Amino acid sequence: MPKKIDHDERRRDIARAAISVIGDLGIDNTRLVDVARAANATTGTITHYFEDKDAVLLAALDHVAQNILFMLRYPEKPDDIVTLAELILPIDEDSLRDWRVWMSFFGRAVGDPALARINKAYYDEFRDGLAAIIRRQQAEGKLAARIVPGTTADAIISVIDGFCIRATLEREEWPAERQKAQLEAMLRPLLPKPEKRRTGKGG
Repeated sequence: MPKKIDHDERRRDIARAAISVIGDLGIDNTRLVDVARAANATTGTITHYFEDKDAVLLAALDHVAQNILFMLRYPEKPDDIVTLAELILPIDEDSLRDWRVWMSFFGRAVGDPALARINKAYYDEFRDGLAAIIRRQQAEGKLAARIVPGTTADAIISVIDGFCIRATLEREEWPAERQKAQLEAMLRPLLPKPEKRRTGKGG
């Protein structure tokens, strides 16, 4: 019998291969033949699953975005939001490649309205997922009630973006410990704990 092929997994393999190539070469220098080589496939296999190079590149972007969304959606993640944010810092080869892919798409989205809409949709999901975590932790008494979830989620995302772009471009100057310390310094003030109620002495 012919070997059964998991087509969804094959698409994910190609997307992961595209991430690797884009991370090394950049979007403009990425060719389908490079992606095929990284995926141990032929260009014919690539075009069987994806219409063209742009479709492969979008699949790579989606794979990076879905990794982040997965962390926001499932309970295995750390309960502390700053610790959760540490998971996407560019501190190893995989996360560094992810950031290079994300940054490459930033540049393209400036002149591509369709890609800009896709990019915004991801950010809306990031904000909504993070805001939901903030609301839950407020309900559990872990975060101050005065925090505005949506606004704070946007602020956290903006901080992470700006800081991680620097850490990606200036890799030697930003080792893991410095990244974590900087993240702590920037995010912790946005996430105050509930104030303890003061009790008066006597009656």
